[in-house]
Amino acid sequence: MTKPLLKNVLAISQQLFLSSVLTSLTVLAPGSVHAEGSACRSLFSEGVPAKSLAIDGSWRKVSADLFMGFRSNAPHYWNWLRSQKSPLLEARGVVSGDPHILNFGDIPLKNGKREYALIDVDDSGVNAPLAGDFLRYFVGNQISDFKVHPKDLYKSYLDGLSGQTMSKPDYLTSVESKSADKFSERQGKYLDKITQNKKFSGNAPVSSLSTAPKEVQDLYQRSLETFNNLMQDYSILDVGYRIKDSGGSMGLPRFWFLLEKNSKRHVWEFKLETDPASSLFAAQPAALDRFNDVSKIYRPSEKVAGPYGFLQSGNDVFLVRERFNTYFDLDPAKAVSKKDIQDGQEMSLYLANQMGLKHGGQQEGAKLLKSLDKSDSYQNFLDLAKNYVNLISQENQ
Repeated sequence: MTKPLLKNVLAISQQLFLSSVLTSLTVLAPGSVHAEGSACRSLFSEGVPAKSLAIDGSWRKVSADLFMGFRSNAPHYWNWLRSQKSPLLEARGVVSGDPHILNFGDIPLKNGKREYALIDVDDSGVNAPLAGDFLRYFVGNQISDFKVHPKDLYKSYLDGLSGQTMSKPDYLTSVESKSADKFSERQGKYLDKITQNKKFSGNAPVSSLSTAPKEVQDLYQRSLETFNNLMQDYSILDVGYRIKDSGGSMGLPRFWFLLEKNSKRHVWEFKLETDPASSLFAAQPAALDRFNDVSKIYRPSEKVAGPYGFLQSGNDVFLVRERFNTYFDLDPAKAVSKKDIQDGQEMSLYLANQMGLKHGGQQEGAKLLKSLDKSDSYQNFLDLAKNYVNLISQENQ
C-alpha cells in the first residue's frame, strides 16, 4: 500500500467504518452526485449488458401485501414527497431514508454487547425533510400488523423531538441483556445450519455463482481483487450469490463469502449499492461522505463486530457487512400471537420516540418541533399520510 493511500485510509477509518478490519483497506468515495429528482442509473457498469433498477420514482409492483410493496418502494416515496408543499417539510437534516421496524435491530458490538440502531443505510441521505423521514415510518406502521393509534405514534415522536426518552420495552431489554457467550453459541448454531463440510449448505439463502446471470458473474470477476484485499487475512472456503425479488434491495446482487480465521467461521456479505432513495428528493454526496454523516446519528457509537461500511470497487460500490443471527425478530408478516403484536406495537412506539431523539438533536430539530407542535399540524401530517396510503394502494393493485 502506498504512503498517500495509507494516510487517506487512516484519516477516515475511525468515523467511517467502525471496524478495525476495514480501516486498513483501500476504500474511496464514488464521484457521482445527482441533481434533485432524477437518480436512475444502470445497475451494472459500462461494458456489460444493462439491467436497470427502477430508481426513477416509479412504483415497483410486488405480488405481496401493501407493507411489502411499501418496503420495496422507498424511491417512489421520496419522489412523491418532492411534490408535496407542506410547511411541515421545511426542516432539513440527515434522514435514515427507509425507516420501518425491519430496518432497525440489535447490532453486535466488539465489546460483546448489542445496541438497537439502524441496520440498513442504503437509502439514507442529507438535506432531506426530517418530518418526511418520520412520515415514511408512520405510513409503514399504519399499514402493518403492528399498527398503533396514529395519535400515540405521533406523540411518541414529538416527545423524542423535545428530548423525552421513552423507557425501553421489555422485548428490547431482554434482547440487549443476552450475554456474549449466549450470542456466540447462537451464531455457531446459525453457521452450522447454513454450512456443511466447509461449504454453504442447501439451507443457506444463496446459490452457486455458476448459476448466476452473466452480468452478475462479470460484476463478481471485476470486483474480486478488491474483495480479496479486504479478506486477505482469512481463508475463503466458499462463495455464493443472491438477488432478492422484494424489499428495498430488490434486484441488487449480493455475494456471500464463507471465511475462516483461527478456526473460527464468518460469513461476509458484499451487497451492490445503487443510488439512495433520498437522492430523488435532494442531491446526495458521495457514498462514503453520506455514510459518515448517517453513521454519526443512526449507527452505534461503539465499534461494531465484523466489518460494516461502503467499499469502492471501480465504478461499483458495495455495502460490506458480516452476517449475524441477531435476536431482534419482529416481522409484522410473522406475527402469530397477541404477544407478537404487543411486542411489535411497543417497539413501534419506542422506535418513533428514538427517531424523534435523532431528529431533534440535529441543527433544525427545534424548528421541526415548533412546526409539528402547532394545533393543526397533526391533522396536516395525517392528511399527508392518508394521501400516500391511498396512492400506493391504487399503485399496487
